[in-house]
Order: sequence, then structure tokens, then C-alpha cells
Amino acid sequence: MDIITLTLFICDFFLPAFALAVVISFVNLRHSCVEPALGLWGRFLVNSGVGCAVLLGGLIIFGQDGKMLTYAALVLVVAASQCLLTRESKCEG
Repeated sequence: MDIITLTLFICDFFLPAFALAVVISFVNLRHSCVEPALGLWGRFLVNSGVGCAVLLGGLIIFGQDGKMLTYAALVLVVAASQCLLTRESKCEG
């Protein structure tokens, strides 16, 4: 396997974590009653780091990537980390 193929494989492996982190980080921008504890980039970095850890854990536990249980855990763990990163503030109006 040459370096370009290895790089593309690694990018494809971590792409679900990055895509989910982008989507879930932008979700808070649409809600006026939720104030983020971190900025947009901070939430993205934390969520993508947690997501990459879940994908690596699924690879280690199951011995292969692409298991649906790993993707379900990815969604649940990233959603839980997003909940921990946000704090509710009072809604006005």
C-alpha cells in the first residue's frame, strides 16, 4: 500500500466522525435558547476527537471497521458530548 492509498484510507475511516461533528456543532447555532460553552471550533474539535476515539475503539473491539454497532455508538457518544458542552440559558420572550 503506497502513501496516497494509506492517506485516503485513513481519511475515509475518520470521515463519519468529522461529518457528524460538523453537523452537530452547527445544530446549536439554530437554537436561540442554548448558549454554547465553547465556540464553534472548540465544539467541533471535541466532538471529532470523541468520534475518532469511538471509531478506533470499534476497530479494536470488533477487529474491522464499518460495523453498525460502532456507528450507533458514534452517534450516541458524540450526542452525549455535545450535551455536556452546552448549557441552557434563559429564553427571553
